[in-house]
Amino acid sequence: MAAFWVLLACAVAMVLAQDVRPGEALYHYGWYNAVDIALFVLAAVQLRPLRKTHPHLTTPLVAAAFGGAIVVFAGAASGLMGPDTHVVIGAPGASVRDDGAGGTFSFPLEGDTVAFARGRSSVSIGSRGRRYSGGFIFWEQKRTVLNVQAADARGNHLTITQPTNASFLSPVLLLQQRTTISGMDVAFDSFSVPAAQRNVKAVLFSQQQAAQLHTDPPVIGQPAILFAVADTHDRVLPHGIGITPPGVRKNIGGLLLSAAVETYPAVVVASAPYWPILLLGLLLIAFGAARTVTIARRA
Repeated sequence: MAAFWVLLACAVAMVLAQDVRPGEALYHYGWYNAVDIALFVLAAVQLRPLRKTHPHLTTPLVAAAFGGAIVVFAGAASGLMGPDTHVVIGAPGASVRDDGAGGTFSFPLEGDTVAFARGRSSVSIGSRGRRYSGGFIFWEQKRTVLNVQAADARGNHLTITQPTNASFLSPVLLLQQRTTISGMDVAFDSFSVPAAQRNVKAVLFSQQQAAQLHTDPPVIGQPAILFAVADTHDRVLPHGIGITPPGVRKNIGGLLLSAAVETYPAVVVASAPYWPILLLGLLLIAFGAARTVTIARRA
Protein backbone atom coordinates (compact mmCIF):
# COMPACT_ATOMS: atom_id res chain seq x y z
CA MET A 1 0.00 0.00 0.00
CA ALA A 2 2.89 2.34 0.72
CA ALA A 3 3.95 2.18 -2.94
CA PHE A 4 0.51 3.43 -4.03
CA TRP A 5 0.60 6.48 -1.78
CA VAL A 6 4.25 7.32 -2.53
CA LEU A 7 3.73 7.15 -6.29
CA LEU A 8 0.50 9.14 -6.07
CA ALA A 9 2.14 11.78 -3.87
CA CYS A 10 5.03 12.17 -6.33
CA ALA A 11 2.66 12.56 -9.28
CA VAL A 12 0.56 15.15 -7.46
CA ALA A 13 3.66 17.03 -6.25
CA MET A 14 4.84 17.47 -9.84
CA VAL A 15 1.54 19.19 -10.61
CA LEU A 16 1.45 21.32 -7.47
CA ALA A 17 4.92 22.59 -8.36
CA GLN A 18 3.25 24.56 -11.16
CA ASP A 19 1.47 26.61 -8.49
CA VAL A 20 4.27 26.72 -5.94
CA ARG A 21 6.93 27.81 -8.47
CA PRO A 22 4.96 28.97 -11.53
CA GLY A 23 6.57 29.95 -14.80
CA GLU A 24 9.30 27.30 -15.05
CA ALA A 25 9.95 26.20 -18.64
CA LEU A 26 10.25 22.51 -17.74
CA TYR A 27 6.50 22.29 -17.01
CA HIS A 28 5.93 22.50 -20.77
CA TYR A 29 8.44 19.78 -21.67
CA GLY A 30 6.91 16.57 -22.97
CA TRP A 31 9.18 14.38 -20.83
CA TYR A 32 8.10 16.18 -17.64
CA ASN A 33 4.43 15.49 -18.28
CA ALA A 34 5.17 11.95 -19.46
CA VAL A 35 6.97 11.20 -16.19
CA ASP A 36 4.09 12.69 -14.22
CA ILE A 37 1.51 10.56 -16.01
CA ALA A 38 3.73 7.48 -15.70
CA LEU A 39 3.95 7.92 -11.93
CA PHE A 40 0.17 8.10 -11.71
CA VAL A 41 -0.26 5.02 -13.93
CA LEU A 42 2.17 3.09 -11.72
CA ALA A 43 0.16 4.17 -8.68
CA ALA A 44 -3.10 3.09 -10.33
CA VAL A 45 -1.60 -0.31 -11.16
CA GLN A 46 -1.17 -0.91 -7.43
CA LEU A 47 -4.95 -0.82 -6.94
CA ARG A 48 -5.60 -4.28 -8.40
CA PRO A 49 -3.59 -6.28 -5.85
CA LEU A 50 -4.68 -3.93 -3.06
CA ARG A 51 -8.35 -4.62 -3.80
CA LYS A 52 -7.64 -8.31 -3.21
CA THR A 53 -5.49 -7.94 -0.09
CA HIS A 54 -7.41 -5.02 1.43
CA PRO A 55 -10.99 -5.23 0.06
CA HIS A 56 -12.32 -3.06 2.88
CA LEU A 57 -10.15 -0.16 1.59
CA THR A 58 -11.38 -0.32 -2.01
CA THR A 59 -13.66 2.73 -1.86
CA PRO A 60 -11.19 5.20 -0.28
CA LEU A 61 -8.32 4.00 -2.47
CA VAL A 62 -10.38 4.36 -5.65
CA ALA A 63 -11.51 7.83 -4.52
CA ALA A 64 -7.89 8.84 -3.95
CA ALA A 65 -6.87 7.43 -7.35
CA PHE A 66 -9.73 9.28 -9.06
CA GLY A 67 -8.67 12.50 -7.36
CA GLY A 68 -5.09 11.88 -8.46
CA ALA A 69 -6.27 11.39 -12.05
CA ILE A 70 -8.03 14.76 -11.95
CA VAL A 71 -4.93 16.51 -10.60
CA VAL A 72 -2.43 14.84 -12.92
CA PHE A 73 -4.39 15.32 -16.11
CA ALA A 74 -5.18 18.93 -15.18
CA GLY A 75 -1.44 19.46 -14.80
CA ALA A 76 -0.66 17.74 -18.09
CA ALA A 77 -3.30 19.79 -19.91
CA SER A 78 -1.77 22.99 -18.53
CA GLY A 79 1.77 21.95 -19.36
CA LEU A 80 1.17 20.58 -22.83
CA MET A 81 -1.59 22.88 -24.10
CA GLY A 82 -1.00 26.05 -22.13
CA PRO A 83 1.17 28.84 -23.62
CA ASP A 84 4.79 29.20 -22.57
CA THR A 85 5.54 31.66 -19.79
CA HIS A 86 5.86 35.16 -21.22
CA VAL A 87 5.94 38.81 -20.19
CA VAL A 88 3.32 41.33 -21.31
CA ILE A 89 4.70 44.87 -21.59
CA GLY A 90 2.68 48.03 -22.08
CA ALA A 91 3.14 51.78 -21.81
CA PRO A 92 1.10 53.86 -19.34
CA GLY A 93 -2.48 54.10 -20.53
CA ALA A 94 -2.07 51.35 -23.14
CA SER A 95 -4.28 48.28 -23.58
CA VAL A 96 -2.43 45.16 -24.73
CA ARG A 97 -4.22 42.11 -26.07
CA ASP A 98 -2.64 38.78 -25.11
CA ASP A 99 -3.95 35.90 -27.18
CA GLY A 100 -2.19 33.35 -24.97
CA ALA A 101 -4.21 34.41 -21.92
CA GLY A 102 -7.27 35.22 -24.04
CA GLY A 103 -7.78 38.72 -22.65
CA THR A 104 -6.56 42.31 -22.50
CA PHE A 105 -4.17 43.96 -20.04
CA SER A 106 -4.80 47.63 -19.23
CA PHE A 107 -1.74 49.48 -17.95
CA PRO A 108 -2.27 52.41 -15.55
CA LEU A 109 -1.35 56.01 -16.18
CA GLU A 110 -0.35 56.22 -12.52
CA GLY A 111 0.38 53.63 -9.85
CA ASP A 112 1.36 50.01 -10.32
CA THR A 113 -1.93 48.12 -10.68
CA VAL A 114 -2.48 46.46 -14.05
CA ALA A 115 -5.99 45.21 -14.89
CA PHE A 116 -6.73 42.07 -16.87
CA ALA A 117 -10.13 41.55 -18.50
CA ARG A 118 -11.48 38.48 -20.27
CA GLY A 119 -15.12 38.52 -21.20
CA ARG A 120 -17.08 39.65 -18.16
CA SER A 121 -14.39 38.72 -15.65
CA SER A 122 -11.54 40.97 -14.57
CA VAL A 123 -8.70 40.86 -12.09
CA SER A 124 -6.28 43.48 -10.77
CA ILE A 125 -2.58 42.63 -10.71
CA GLY A 126 -0.55 44.65 -8.22
CA SER A 127 2.74 44.29 -6.41
CA ARG A 128 1.35 42.18 -3.54
CA GLY A 129 1.58 38.75 -5.11
CA ARG A 130 0.04 36.43 -7.64
CA ARG A 131 -3.41 36.56 -9.17
CA TYR A 132 -5.31 33.63 -10.67
CA SER A 133 -7.57 33.85 -13.70
CA GLY A 134 -8.81 30.67 -15.30
CA GLY A 135 -5.82 28.49 -16.11
CA PHE A 136 -3.28 31.28 -15.58
CA ILE A 137 -1.22 32.89 -12.86
CA PHE A 138 -0.24 36.55 -13.20
CA TRP A 139 2.29 38.52 -11.22
CA GLU A 140 3.96 41.88 -11.58
CA GLN A 141 7.52 42.33 -12.80
CA LYS A 142 9.21 45.69 -12.39
CA ARG A 143 11.05 46.96 -15.48
CA THR A 144 13.40 49.89 -15.92
CA VAL A 145 11.96 52.55 -18.23
CA LEU A 146 12.86 56.07 -19.31
CA ASN A 147 10.54 59.02 -18.85
CA VAL A 148 11.80 61.47 -21.48
CA GLN A 149 11.13 65.17 -21.93
CA ALA A 150 11.85 67.34 -24.98
CA ALA A 151 11.84 71.12 -25.48
CA ASP A 152 12.95 73.51 -28.18
CA ALA A 153 15.96 75.82 -27.82
CA ARG A 154 13.76 78.37 -26.02
CA GLY A 155 12.64 75.81 -23.46
CA ASN A 156 9.11 75.35 -24.82
CA HIS A 157 7.74 71.85 -24.15
CA LEU A 158 7.42 69.62 -27.21
CA THR A 159 5.03 66.70 -27.59
CA ILE A 160 6.57 63.24 -27.82
CA THR A 161 5.05 60.39 -29.85
CA GLN A 162 6.07 56.94 -30.98
CA PRO A 163 7.81 56.79 -34.36
CA THR A 164 5.23 54.30 -35.64
CA ASN A 165 2.17 55.75 -33.90
CA ALA A 166 1.86 59.51 -33.89
CA SER A 167 -1.37 59.33 -31.89
CA PHE A 168 0.28 57.68 -28.87
CA LEU A 169 1.66 60.38 -26.62
CA SER A 170 3.26 58.51 -23.73
CA PRO A 171 6.72 59.91 -22.84
CA VAL A 172 7.66 56.57 -21.24
CA LEU A 173 10.11 54.49 -23.26
CA LEU A 174 9.83 50.77 -22.51
CA LEU A 175 13.36 49.86 -23.67
CA GLN A 176 12.39 46.54 -25.25
CA GLN A 177 15.22 46.54 -27.80
CA ARG A 178 18.87 45.80 -27.14
CA THR A 179 22.13 46.50 -28.97
CA THR A 180 25.87 46.40 -28.37
CA ILE A 181 27.90 49.59 -28.02
CA SER A 182 31.64 49.39 -27.31
CA GLY A 183 31.20 45.79 -26.23
CA MET A 184 28.42 46.67 -23.77
CA ASP A 185 24.94 45.16 -24.04
CA VAL A 186 22.50 48.07 -23.63
CA ALA A 187 18.76 48.69 -23.92
CA PHE A 188 17.38 51.36 -26.23
CA ASP A 189 14.16 52.80 -27.60
CA SER A 190 13.01 55.53 -29.96
CA PHE A 191 10.59 58.43 -29.99
CA SER A 192 9.59 61.24 -32.32
CA VAL A 193 9.19 64.99 -31.85
CA PRO A 194 6.69 65.90 -34.61
CA ALA A 195 6.85 69.67 -34.07
CA ALA A 196 10.61 69.65 -34.71
CA GLN A 197 10.46 66.85 -37.33
CA ARG A 198 13.02 64.87 -35.38
CA ASN A 199 13.43 61.21 -34.48
CA VAL A 200 15.42 60.39 -31.37
CA LYS A 201 17.05 57.18 -30.14
CA ALA A 202 17.62 56.88 -26.39
CA VAL A 203 20.14 54.36 -25.06
CA LEU A 204 20.36 53.51 -21.35
CA PHE A 205 23.73 52.68 -19.80
CA SER A 206 23.72 51.14 -16.33
CA GLN A 207 25.72 52.68 -13.50
CA GLN A 208 28.59 50.26 -14.12
CA GLN A 209 28.51 50.84 -17.89
CA ALA A 210 28.33 54.61 -17.50
CA ALA A 211 31.58 54.58 -15.50
CA GLN A 212 33.32 53.16 -18.58
CA LEU A 213 32.18 55.95 -20.89
CA HIS A 214 34.60 58.74 -21.75
CA THR A 215 32.33 61.71 -21.12
CA ASP A 216 33.11 65.26 -20.07
CA PRO A 217 32.25 65.56 -17.25
CA PRO A 218 32.33 61.81 -16.43
CA VAL A 219 29.14 60.13 -15.22
CA ILE A 220 30.01 58.43 -11.93
CA GLY A 221 27.69 56.63 -9.53
CA GLN A 222 24.56 56.81 -11.69
CA PRO A 223 23.22 55.61 -15.04
CA ALA A 224 23.64 57.58 -18.24
CA ILE A 225 21.41 58.18 -21.25
CA LEU A 226 22.72 58.59 -24.78
CA PHE A 227 20.48 60.55 -27.17
CA ALA A 228 20.94 60.41 -30.94
CA VAL A 229 18.86 63.03 -32.79
CA ALA A 230 18.09 62.43 -36.48
CA ASP A 231 15.91 64.02 -39.15
CA THR A 232 12.85 62.35 -40.65
CA HIS A 233 15.13 60.34 -42.95
CA ASP A 234 17.05 58.97 -39.93
CA ARG A 235 20.18 60.97 -40.71
CA VAL A 236 21.91 61.95 -37.49
CA LEU A 237 22.20 65.75 -37.20
CA PRO A 238 25.43 67.65 -36.50
CA HIS A 239 26.04 67.66 -32.75
CA GLY A 240 23.11 65.22 -32.63
CA ILE A 241 24.68 62.72 -30.23
CA GLY A 242 25.05 63.43 -26.53
CA ILE A 243 25.21 61.69 -23.19
CA THR A 244 23.56 63.00 -20.04
CA PRO A 245 22.88 61.75 -16.47
CA PRO A 246 19.25 61.20 -15.41
CA GLY A 247 17.31 64.42 -14.82
CA VAL A 248 19.87 66.68 -16.52
CA ARG A 249 18.63 68.59 -19.57
CA LYS A 250 21.08 68.95 -22.46
CA ASN A 251 21.00 70.60 -25.88
CA ILE A 252 21.49 67.82 -28.41
CA GLY A 253 20.87 68.39 -32.10
CA GLY A 254 18.87 71.56 -31.41
CA LEU A 255 16.58 69.91 -28.82
CA LEU A 256 16.69 70.21 -25.06
CA LEU A 257 16.45 66.58 -23.93
CA SER A 258 16.31 64.95 -20.52
CA ALA A 259 15.23 61.60 -19.09
CA ALA A 260 14.38 60.13 -15.70
CA VAL A 261 15.16 56.47 -14.99
CA GLU A 262 12.06 54.91 -13.42
CA THR A 263 10.40 51.54 -12.91
CA TYR A 264 7.07 50.50 -14.37
CA PRO A 265 5.17 47.22 -14.08
CA ALA A 266 5.02 44.50 -16.68
CA VAL A 267 3.03 41.30 -16.16
CA VAL A 268 4.35 37.73 -16.21
CA VAL A 269 1.81 35.25 -17.59
CA ALA A 270 2.24 31.59 -16.62
CA SER A 271 -0.17 28.74 -17.34
CA ALA A 272 -1.23 26.62 -14.38
CA PRO A 273 -3.88 23.98 -13.64
CA TYR A 274 -7.37 25.44 -13.28
CA TRP A 275 -7.56 25.71 -9.51
CA PRO A 276 -11.23 24.66 -8.94
CA ILE A 277 -10.50 21.37 -10.74
CA LEU A 278 -7.23 21.05 -8.86
CA LEU A 279 -9.02 21.61 -5.56
CA LEU A 280 -11.62 18.96 -6.41
CA GLY A 281 -8.90 16.39 -7.06
CA LEU A 282 -7.03 17.27 -3.86
CA LEU A 283 -10.21 16.96 -1.80
CA LEU A 284 -10.84 13.48 -3.19
CA ILE A 285 -7.28 12.47 -2.36
CA ALA A 286 -7.64 13.88 1.15
CA PHE A 287 -10.94 12.03 1.59
CA GLY A 288 -9.38 8.76 0.43
CA ALA A 289 -6.37 9.17 2.71
CA ALA A 290 -8.50 10.05 5.75
CA ARG A 291 -10.89 7.15 5.20
CA THR A 292 -7.98 4.75 4.68
CA VAL A 293 -6.44 5.75 8.01
CA THR A 294 -9.80 5.53 9.82
CA ILE A 295 -10.67 2.09 8.44
CA ALA A 296 -7.14 0.76 9.04
CA ARG A 297 -7.32 1.80 12.70
CA ARG A 298 -10.65 0.03 13.16
CA ALA A 299 -9.40 -3.17 11.56
